[in-house]
Amino acid sequence: MATAGPMTIELRTITPLWTGGVDQTPDRLHETGLIGSLRWWYEALVRGLNGSACDPTGDGRCLGENGGRCAACELFGCTGWARKFRLRVLDRNGQPIRDALERDTDFKLQFIELRPMKDKEKWLLAKAVEIAAKYGSLGGKTTLKPQRDVRGPNDTLRKFPRTKPGDDMGIVRWIASNNVATQSRTAAAEYLLDKKWRRAISQDWANLNWFFFRNGAHLSRSQLNTMMGRSPDGRHILDTHDQIKRWLRGDIGVSKKIFSFHADSGHLWGYGLNKTMRDEIIKRLGKELGTSADIKTGEEVIGEL
Repeated sequence: MATAGPMTIELRTITPLWTGGVDQTPDRLHETGLIGSLRWWYEALVRGLNGSACDPTGDGRCLGENGGRCAACELFGCTGWARKFRLRVLDRNGQPIRDALERDTDFKLQFIELRPMKDKEKWLLAKAVEIAAKYGSLGGKTTLKPQRDVRGPNDTLRKFPRTKPGDDMGIVRWIASNNVATQSRTAAAEYLLDKKWRRAISQDWANLNWFFFRNGAHLSRSQLNTMMGRSPDGRHILDTHDQIKRWLRGDIGVSKKIFSFHADSGHLWGYGLNKTMRDEIIKRLGKELGTSADIKTGEEVIGEL
């Protein structure tokens, strides 16, 4: 059933939210940086529902109208095909936010349609944001957590008031959504399996099924680095043979796959390459945390949609 008015999602920052653009300046809001994070979670959800979502930065990316599009590029755009929406970030009074989003800030994501968005696309996008808010994180700089302190060329991370290198970034709280058509998970999955979508599949890409989440707990810096095969201070790689540790820490130029935060009573999430790896990571986390009973899998999250 169609909805009237733009889709709006209300959130609250628990920590500062990094949306820095190509110039890496954190003193103002960059909608494009936030869109990139939203797309990443949307892609993970699409893959988790057995749909296809390319890596828009890789060689296998979609080529627009003539080359075919995956379901993610259909909404977020690609070369030769414009994004279907414009994102506005508003304060609680509905006024545009220009400055960087600091902690304890209520804000709204408003999606202005430039071309008609299907109800299933709205539902998938809203669910992707909800998953990121309830279990994951948004924006950039989360990859710096919680290893040893890292500064940019101009100590850029310190430009956030009351923030220092190594602080938590990107934790938000879900408040509400408006003008999102009610859909079933089954209907959304059927939409993603339509043969009109270009199939772009790689085992390396984030698939929500292979995610793990734990709210109410976190790993210390040394524990996290141990999980990744690094020295306790994060300066040296100690284990080069364990494939799971290598996957979690990422190669040079590739993000790590496990993230831990102290804020909001603790919070950690990450993902494996497949079910076998995810389950082994959960076992190892259980040893570090003392229990694995409260670690939720991405499959469980999808089942609750």
